[in-house]
Amino acid sequence: MKKKFSKEVKIGIAFVIALFILYFGINFLKGINIFKPSNSYTVVFDNVTGLTLSSPVVMNGFQVGLVYSMKLENDTANKVAVILNLDKGVRLNKGSKVKLDVSLMGTATVILEQNPYTEEYYTIDDRIPGVRIAGMMESLGGDVMPQIGALVPKIDSILIGLQLLVNNPALVKSLENVEVITTDLATSSKQLNLMMLNLNKNIPTMANNMTTVSNDLAGMTSQLKSIDIASSYSSIDSTLRNVQGLSSKLNSKDSSLGLLLNDRALYDSLNITISNASLLLKDVKENPSRYINIKVF
Repeated sequence: MKKKFSKEVKIGIAFVIALFILYFGINFLKGINIFKPSNSYTVVFDNVTGLTLSSPVVMNGFQVGLVYSMKLENDTANKVAVILNLDKGVRLNKGSKVKLDVSLMGTATVILEQNPYTEEYYTIDDRIPGVRIAGMMESLGGDVMPQIGALVPKIDSILIGLQLLVNNPALVKSLENVEVITTDLATSSKQLNLMMLNLNKNIPTMANNMTTVSNDLAGMTSQLKSIDIASSYSSIDSTLRNVQGLSSKLNSKDSSLGLLLNDRALYDSLNITISNASLLLKDVKENPSRYINIKVF
C-alpha cells in the first residue's frame, strides 16, 4: 500500500530543496564550488581595500583558489582576517608570502609566493601575515601628490602671467605684424616661384650658350696648340735684339743718327737756320717787292 505524503510535507521538502539550490547558486555565482574539496587558510591584512569575496587567488600566474570570507579581528579592530579557499592539492609552506595586489582598475588579487626551503606547512588554525602591495595610485598619492601640491602655486602664478600676456595689447599688435609678415612671405614666395619659372625657361638657352663658349674655347685651345711657340719666341727675341741695337746706335755718337740726336751744336745750328728761314719767309710776305721785280714793257 503506497504511503502518501501530506501537502505540508511536500511544501517543506520543496522549501528545503529551494534553499539548497539558492545556496548552491549563490556560491556558484561567487565562483565557489561546494562539491570541490579545498584547503582553507586564514591570512591577516592591515588593509583590504579593493578586496572582495570571490576575488581570485593565484600562484605563478595560475588561479588556485578564491577569497571565501573576510571579518575584523576580535582582539584588534585594525586588522582583517581573510579566509582563502585553495584547491585540495595546494598547500602553503611556512614562510610563504601572501600579497594583496590591487590593479589600476581597482581589481584585487591575492598572490601566493611559496617558500621552497622548508617542508613544514600551515594549518587551518595558523594565522598567516599578509602584505599589501602599494598600487600605482597609492604610490602617486604618497610620493607625487606632495610635489604636485607644491607645484600648484607655481602653476597658478604661471597661469596669471599667461593671462596678463594674452590680455596685453602688444600681443595683439605682434600677431597683426606676424600676419603682415606672413602675407609678405607669401608674396615673396610667389615672386620667387615666377623667377624660378623664368630661370627654368632660360636654362636651355644658357646651356646652349655655355656649350658654344666651351666649343670656342676648345677651338682656341687647339689653335694655341698648333702655334710654334719656340719659333715665335725666337722671332720676338730677334726683334727685341734689333730694337736694342737701334737704340744703342741712337744713343751713340759714332753713327749719323746718333750725331744728329746727340750733337748739341748741330741742334743749335738747325734751330738758328729754321729761325732765319722763318724770318725770311715773313719778310717775303711783308715786302715781296724787295725780292721780286716785275717790269712791264
